[in-house]
Amino acid sequence: MDLSKLSTKLFFATISGVLLALSFPPNPLPFLAFVGLVPLLYILHRYDLSITHRYVIIYVTFFVYHTGSLWWISSWSRDTDIFLLISGLALDFLHPFFFFFPFLFYFWLAAKIGKTRSLLIFPLIFVWFEWMHSLGDIGFPWLTLGNTQILNLYWIQFIDITGIWGASFIILYINIFTVLLLSDYIESGTKQIHQFILQSRKAPFYIILVSLLFILPFFYSFFALQKYDYQSNLLKNKNINIAVIQPNINPWKKWEASAVHQLEILLKTSDSMLATDPRINLFVFPETAIPMLYNEFNTLQDISVLQNWCNQRNVSILTGFSEFYFIPKNEIPPPTSKQLSSDPQQFYKTFNSSILISPNFNYRPGDKVKSYCKSKLTPFGEQIPFQEAFPLLSKFALWSVGISSWNIGEGADILETNIKNLSVRIGNIICIESIYPNFVRDFVGANANIFTVITNDGWYDHTVGPRQHYLLACIRAIENRKYIARSANTGVTGFISPLGISLKEVPQYTATGTNLLLPLLDEVTIYSKYGDWLPLFSFLIFFIISIFEFVKIIKKLFAKQS
Repeated sequence: MDLSKLSTKLFFATISGVLLALSFPPNPLPFLAFVGLVPLLYILHRYDLSITHRYVIIYVTFFVYHTGSLWWISSWSRDTDIFLLISGLALDFLHPFFFFFPFLFYFWLAAKIGKTRSLLIFPLIFVWFEWMHSLGDIGFPWLTLGNTQILNLYWIQFIDITGIWGASFIILYINIFTVLLLSDYIESGTKQIHQFILQSRKAPFYIILVSLLFILPFFYSFFALQKYDYQSNLLKNKNINIAVIQPNINPWKKWEASAVHQLEILLKTSDSMLATDPRINLFVFPETAIPMLYNEFNTLQDISVLQNWCNQRNVSILTGFSEFYFIPKNEIPPPTSKQLSSDPQQFYKTFNSSILISPNFNYRPGDKVKSYCKSKLTPFGEQIPFQEAFPLLSKFALWSVGISSWNIGEGADILETNIKNLSVRIGNIICIESIYPNFVRDFVGANANIFTVITNDGWYDHTVGPRQHYLLACIRAIENRKYIARSANTGVTGFISPLGISLKEVPQYTATGTNLLLPLLDEVTIYSKYGDWLPLFSFLIFFIISIFEFVKIIKKLFAKQS
């Protein structure tokens, strides 16, 4: 590898990574994403590079982008578990390799149809890759390019049609038309930019396209901002008063501490809020707010202690808890089950769950209250990928806190209750599930009319991680046009509108709560109804082009033989 020839190109690759990282929330610089890929794509477009140089340059860009945006994942707090630290560092170095895949297709097409035409097709490839990267056990769409625009609220509202993929699509094309414009300008040798524009046949076309792609979303957003205005929605729709509780419990200590004491904190805060505002209908507690309370609660869902509290106050509670399922001894235990230490013959499964307790539920001992089990688990944090197929892998997920390896739930399912003759159908999203567009959309398919997000995020205290996570939930609110009540152990706790606007928050790292009247919206957006049509359409176009090129190759082979 000739480092002297590579150094300048590495500099430009680094600039791309820095621009993308600076555009990523909570940094208030979303517009940098519109030129963030220009240095990288310009180098790849203008120079004939060796295969090694190509991928070194690409790796550098996405390594800088990843570490600059997600440096906090290793959790650099004093109590950090070594497993989490190692997993975060491994992700820093391994995740950039995933971004090689769209460029593999790009270089293949460039060899067949030329660099310019291949560059014009590249957004189709990249958006399809981003969608694929959101699927499966190792799906991790946190760095989707469109996510850079969540603070650009007057531009991004159109994603209720396309999903976040539409924002990526436009960002990519603006970058590419800028690269082609810059390349033509440098090739022309003209020093005066206005002279180049007047003389060039393509430059005005590129400028018009970039302008339209940038400006048109603002027009759509103008109407959306009026349609989903909070005060207007309160008048036009049925509403419920929701309170979100933030207990601010050290996540590294909570599994060792008294679960009864933790529940007392939650109920005491709730009682103080009811004393201030008795109109509250629903309290939302964070993820695993109730760890291991007692065997009957976590296994048999003996909720009498909370049921009585709800009945006396005429309110509902939605809380995260650790659900245990004991497998009957006459059944063969599944490979991902665990053995009970006190009884080696007893196998069980554990789920990161949520449960909704209503005052109108006539609870009797032995009744099962409907729960929702988390279905998208944090890779390496809550499960080792593919552990269902290779259960021995789960032995490597050994945190020193809590339950180190959860089982996977059965998918998006709503929690429903009646509050003041209103049918409240809650899509309860647990932690990292909020970063998966298509998964959250499934709750709307199950007729959810409001979202709740419960999470811990305390592992990443005093970093930008919790704020980033909160802002990604804002994207889900826009895509599906639903209000969100979000309860986080240490923050960020608050309420989000269907415009992705944070309506109300409480300070992080404080034990507190807040409440707000939220409208119930039954509307189904184009994205909620049709899902990820854009990346699938992108793949179809790319597939058709590839077939044409493949047919050309076959024809050439036959022509040579004849």
